[in-house]
Amino acid sequence: MRRLTLVLLVLSACGDDDPQVNLPLRPRPWTLDPRFSELAAAVEADLETNLATGASVAVWLDGQVIWVGGFGSADPLGTRVPDEDTLYMIGSDTKKLTAMSLLRKVAAGDIALDTTIADVLPDLTMVYAPGFTHATVHDLLSHQGGIVDGVEETSSTTDAKLKNFTYGTFAHGFYAMAPPGRIWNYSNPNFSLAGLLDETLDERPWADIVSQDLFAPLQMTRTVARKSAVDENFSAGVSADPDGGEAGVPTSLEDTWETAWVRPAGLVWSTPGDQMRLAAFLVDGNSSVLEPSMLELMTSAQAPLYPDLPGDYGYGLFVQRGIMLGTEWYDIPVISHGGNTMTHTSTFYILPYQRFAISILSNGYGDDFSTSVAAAFKSLVTLPLSTTPPEKPFDASALDALTGTYVDDYNVGEIIVARDGEALTLSAPSLDENGIPYETRMTPFSTRVWLANIQHQALDFSFIDGPDGETYFRNRAVVAIRWPEGGGWPRPMPKPSRAQLFKALAQMRLDPVPSFIRPHLQAQPSPSPATR
Repeated sequence: MRRLTLVLLVLSACGDDDPQVNLPLRPRPWTLDPRFSELAAAVEADLETNLATGASVAVWLDGQVIWVGGFGSADPLGTRVPDEDTLYMIGSDTKKLTAMSLLRKVAAGDIALDTTIADVLPDLTMVYAPGFTHATVHDLLSHQGGIVDGVEETSSTTDAKLKNFTYGTFAHGFYAMAPPGRIWNYSNPNFSLAGLLDETLDERPWADIVSQDLFAPLQMTRTVARKSAVDENFSAGVSADPDGGEAGVPTSLEDTWETAWVRPAGLVWSTPGDQMRLAAFLVDGNSSVLEPSMLELMTSAQAPLYPDLPGDYGYGLFVQRGIMLGTEWYDIPVISHGGNTMTHTSTFYILPYQRFAISILSNGYGDDFSTSVAAAFKSLVTLPLSTTPPEKPFDASALDALTGTYVDDYNVGEIIVARDGEALTLSAPSLDENGIPYETRMTPFSTRVWLANIQHQALDFSFIDGPDGETYFRNRAVVAIRWPEGGGWPRPMPKPSRAQLFKALAQMRLDPVPSFIRPHLQAQPSPSPATR
């Protein structure tokens, strides 16, 4: 017997007290290729520590797509073992498809990388983010739109929702965190808008565009963009009743969340085998699908994730030079992404020089299969000799330039950064007023990337200089700005509520950066912290 921990997921935030249910492991109905024994053992071990009841795995090895196998159960009741055709939601791994499709329009000359939202959607007016319509195709596909993250919270299957929600709730309620093009900050609406641009230019629903122009030529026969196209061979997720009723029941297909507004950002269904066909395209290309120059841009660095650390975002993909496996550093390129929905997780990595890729799809929220990925790299790939990882830059003489009062008008309000010897401290009056615990002393990871412990979570913040003398104190959900005297930009949002503050704090835990890149997995704990 194994235990499955369930989550109460509200607006993509995990609760602290989760119910549990016992589920049996079912025997494999397939024969395991001995080459994959180490990977299979790691997947089974990872299943024990994650929310998923089951997972399916495929690799791209020696130029071939190979299904490794299905593990656990495809549904929380333990009635089916995942097979090669079992469908899972791939979450934000959808973004690379959205990027590919819009880049086809760039290659065709329908738009350019510097085409703005306003050029295509001239009637879109953002109440709290008036500058967002000046974001370009490049800004959207590289997560530099500056718009707050968020999704449509209701479920809808209507294709028209992509346009209607944009001109309705999105235009009247979503706010700007930074001017477009200033900082990298992960936000799903960037790709919802990219999908709407694509749809507007094409005059076909976005789901039809990707199905006909991408899935078909890449022979991704088990990938669908609408829930209505999902057949009975799908992996059901697990839900917990937010009203305190029966928990631990499978989420039916009917109750699985879908909305056309979020589709281009993360609601496609697929299989690991189809994801590996996509990986093969990202390495070898296919000019009938995407012009080689566009593919090169897509898989190249377009925006740094951090101001003084390795790691970049391309178009719908993370691109990284070097990877740490345990205590060993390998100086090789890595392409990755990953994704989460309320019920599923996608894990996706490519080693392009080694011509290797892996996809792990599972039916739990926030599953971590990094141990399995590391096992695959070590057992299936000929890696170069490990070497010394690059030093993390730290210049204590530069700390004074980072101190001051930063302001996030929408969530946390004032954040005061001060220097204490060779460390930085923070204080936040709104956190104090609401009784939210945090450590005043931050932990340095580099000169400009620091870890702050808020609500017992280590969260990374980056200090990023802007072109107008401003500095951004950036986390996914909180961007506070220190403007030079006399500087600033109009932010017409009223003072945030307590509910907005707690929503932002919940979202701060949802780090989209792949686990082999995230700084907080490798930082040391703060010495003698003062907790507030």
